[in-house]
Amino acid sequence: MKTKYKFLLLVLLAASFANAQSINMRFSTQFYSWERADSLNSDSKTAHIRGYQNLLLDVQKNKWGFNTLIQTEEDVINKVDKGFNYRFYNLYLKGTNLFNVLDLKLGRQYLFAGVGRGAMDGLNLKIKAGKKKEFHFTGYGGAITPGDYEIRDYPSISDNFILGGIFSYYGIRDFSASLSYTNKHRKPESYSAERFDDSLFSMKNVIIDIAPPADQLAGLDFNYSYRQKHFIYGKAYYDINNKVFYKGEFSANISLRNNLRLNAFYEYREPQISYNTIFWTFAHKQYQEVGGGLDYTLKNGINLYGKISDVIYTDDNSLKIQVGFNHPSYGLSYTKYTGYAGESDGAYGYFYKELVRSKLSSNLGLSYSSYNIGDYSAEKENAFSGSLGFTFRPVPRFSIDLQGQFITNKIYKYDTRFLLGLNFWLFKKY
Repeated sequence: MKTKYKFLLLVLLAASFANAQSINMRFSTQFYSWERADSLNSDSKTAHIRGYQNLLLDVQKNKWGFNTLIQTEEDVINKVDKGFNYRFYNLYLKGTNLFNVLDLKLGRQYLFAGVGRGAMDGLNLKIKAGKKKEFHFTGYGGAITPGDYEIRDYPSISDNFILGGIFSYYGIRDFSASLSYTNKHRKPESYSAERFDDSLFSMKNVIIDIAPPADQLAGLDFNYSYRQKHFIYGKAYYDINNKVFYKGEFSANISLRNNLRLNAFYEYREPQISYNTIFWTFAHKQYQEVGGGLDYTLKNGINLYGKISDVIYTDDNSLKIQVGFNHPSYGLSYTKYTGYAGESDGAYGYFYKELVRSKLSSNLGLSYSSYNIGDYSAEKENAFSGSLGFTFRPVPRFSIDLQGQFITNKIYKYDTRFLLGLNFWLFKKY
């Protein structure tokens, strides 16, 4: 079956290039090196180099297109795991504005449809109706993508599927709202385990076959902007099987003056646990978070901001404070947690500079944190990390990245890593 999938992929790629009207391709490869100490003998160390390749390909012809996002990875020195892995994050055929009303995607794709989220191998249809196409009806269904994103056989569709839809309305200026629904089943792989066979405690090997956990969710989302200055967003999600309201959000971003903005938000979270899983045997509770802040933009482009939020648990709470400034070329931030979530202080700074116009640039990042590990230790632990990198772009479509990274903390006395990356971009219109 794998051979059939791979042959079909090659046919699609060949047909796409042969009939393309435009091709957009991004290819990158990175080589990551580090040194690993043996867990039993710290004096024994091994050097590792691992390569990563990413290919994004978007081929268009009239109203049709082909899109794929592929990642491969391999061990160059000293094998870890299988030594080679591949992942297809996207692999779909798409049609845009067919018959002036229909969009479709067929293949592997990621869903962003209200409560319907996740990777799917199937069909996604959107119908646009109304005088101004203000009504959008989207329906989707298919097999849930394997967790390793490989191309391989699937369990029975009755045990591994996702289906649902979303209705969206855009009929009022600067306002949109949607109602969504999804139904998902994913059966875990069977496994064998030793179990007691009788009262004499003799053992036997048993195949553990678990019924597919079920999720059936419904949700409401809305967005509103007033004169492109004030923005309001909200959502409410409901678990139909468990009869639980598990997620709610409301946020507002208000312009007080030209350069001064106020933001405020409220969130409600209940753990979203599938209907028939063992996780229901564990105690769990909901929590709420409320917060807000101000940000002000100076004339030179520097943005100053401050935020504070309180996470409210059943019997306790945790406070989070953030202050800092940012700019496209540099920035500094400070974050503090206190209360039930623990005590911690953290600071992060970054700096970017173009050394040779359009050719060579550098970037620097430093991070420091001091934290207390709950009730396990009265003393605070410290962690420090940083990175220094350079990007060389000899031509606009090709770049070379070189970066060094280090970290020191309680677990790693001193850890250094190096990254070399090559990136190529191609856009061709015929």
